[in-house]
Amino acid sequence: MAPSQSDLFGRLDVVDQLGDGRDGLFREVPCFPPFDAISNGELFALGLSNKTTGLTHGMHRFPAKYIPQIPGWVMDQFAKPDDVVLDPFCGSGTTLVEGLLRSRKTIGVDCDPLACMISRAKTAAVIPGRLHGLRSELGRSWKQPATQLVPPMPDISNFDHWFSRDAWGNLQSLLAATVGLDASPEELTFLLCVFSSILRTVSNADDQTQKTYVSGTLKKNPPEVGRAFYRALEKALVGLEELAALRRGSAEAIVIQGDATNIQLQARSVDLIVTSPPYLDSVDYMYNFMLEYFWLGPLLGVEDRQTFNQMRRNVTGAKNPLDKTAPALPQCLSDLISEAEINPRRVAATRAYCESMARHFHSAAKALKLGGYYFLVIGNSQTRKGVLPMHDSMIRLAADAGLTFEKAFGYRIRRHYMKFPRAGRGGIITMDWVIALKNTQRHARYPARLPLPSFTLRHDEVAN
Repeated sequence: MAPSQSDLFGRLDVVDQLGDGRDGLFREVPCFPPFDAISNGELFALGLSNKTTGLTHGMHRFPAKYIPQIPGWVMDQFAKPDDVVLDPFCGSGTTLVEGLLRSRKTIGVDCDPLACMISRAKTAAVIPGRLHGLRSELGRSWKQPATQLVPPMPDISNFDHWFSRDAWGNLQSLLAATVGLDASPEELTFLLCVFSSILRTVSNADDQTQKTYVSGTLKKNPPEVGRAFYRALEKALVGLEELAALRRGSAEAIVIQGDATNIQLQARSVDLIVTSPPYLDSVDYMYNFMLEYFWLGPLLGVEDRQTFNQMRRNVTGAKNPLDKTAPALPQCLSDLISEAEINPRRVAATRAYCESMARHFHSAAKALKLGGYYFLVIGNSQTRKGVLPMHDSMIRLAADAGLTFEKAFGYRIRRHYMKFPRAGRGGIITMDWVIALKNTQRHARYPARLPLPSFTLRHDEVAN
C-alpha cells in the first residue's frame, strides 16, 4: 500500500530539529574526501572557493548543470588513464572537459542538439591561433546590420517581441558572416557557440530567470551586439587556451546526439559512467533555450517551431511528455511515491520519467563493463506536497537493471540563480545526491532508504 503524505515525509521532522538545515547537518569541506572515507548518507557543503566556470566550463550558460568537481573527483579515483568514461546525459559537457584534463577518452550522449553543440565547442581540438585569425577575418567581413530582417526560424510571427530591430539586424548579419568564414567544422561550432551564448544577453528577455520571459515591468536595456559578442569571444578564447595547455595528449572527447535509453555503444565497452540526468519536472532545457533555437535551430536540424515543440516534449524529464502510455509507476516504487500525493497534472510526467530512467539503466548496464562503476547525481525536488525521494527511486530502478548500490552522499547547492526565491519552494533543488552503483548484473536487495533533509533558503542565498 502506498504511504500517506505524513508517512512519506515524516522523517523531515528529525532533520528540522537540527536547526534550519545548516548547523550540524552539513559537514563543511574544501573538497570531497576520498570515496572510502565517506559514510553512506553523509552530507557535505563544499566551500565557495571552488571554481566552477574555469577553462571552457563557463563558455555558455546551461541550467542545472552539475559542478565539475564531481566528475573530476570520480575520475581521479575510478578511471585509469585511457579508460573510456561515458556521460549518457552530457548536457553542456562538464564531464567531457574534466576528462580532457585527465587523459581519459570521454563519450557524451545527449538528445538535445544545442547541448551537443555546446559540448563539442567546449572540447573542440582546435588551434587557438586559428580562431584568433578567424576573429580578425570576421571583423573585416561583418560591418553593418542586415537591412531586410527575416526571422531565422520560419514560423515565428512575433520575433520583434524578443529582439529590438537593431539587435535583430546585427545578429542576422553576424550569423551570416560567421557561417561564411573559411572555417573547419570544429572552428565553426566554437564560433556558433559564442554567438549562441550572447543571445539571451542582447535580447529583451530577462537575464535572471531560466524561462525566456520578457518582463513588462522590469524593462531591460540590452548591450550592443558587437560589444557583447567580442567580449564573449575573448573570454571563450582565454578558456580554450587554458584548456589546450592542460589537456593531455591522448585525451579525447566524443559527443553523440542520441538517446540515453538506447545507448548505441558496443556492449561492455565503457569502464566508468558518471552523469547527472534531468531531474523530475525541474528544468525544461529546450524551452529555456528557445531564443537560441530560434536562431540556430535550422543549422542544428530543428527546422521550425513545430519541430522544436515536439522535441522538447520527447526528452527524459519532460513536463508534458508526448508519450503518456505508461499505465503506472514501476512496481518497485510503490512504497516510495504515492500518486495520490502528486499534482494530477504531473502524474503522467512522473510515470514517463521513471519509465524512461528504468530503460536508461538497462541500456547503461549493457554498455558498462562488469564490475564498472556508475556514479549518478540526482536531486529531490521540493514542492508544496513535500519532497519526492527520487534518490531512493533511482537506486531501485538501477538495481532492477543489475546496478548494485554501494553508497551515497549529499551535498548542498550553494548558489541559486533565480529571480523569484518563492520562499525556497516551487521546485528549487536545495541539495544533490551522489549515488555510487556497481555493475554486478545481479538483482540485490533494495538498501535502506536515504535521509530526506529539507530546508528553505534564506533570501541572501538566492542570487537576484
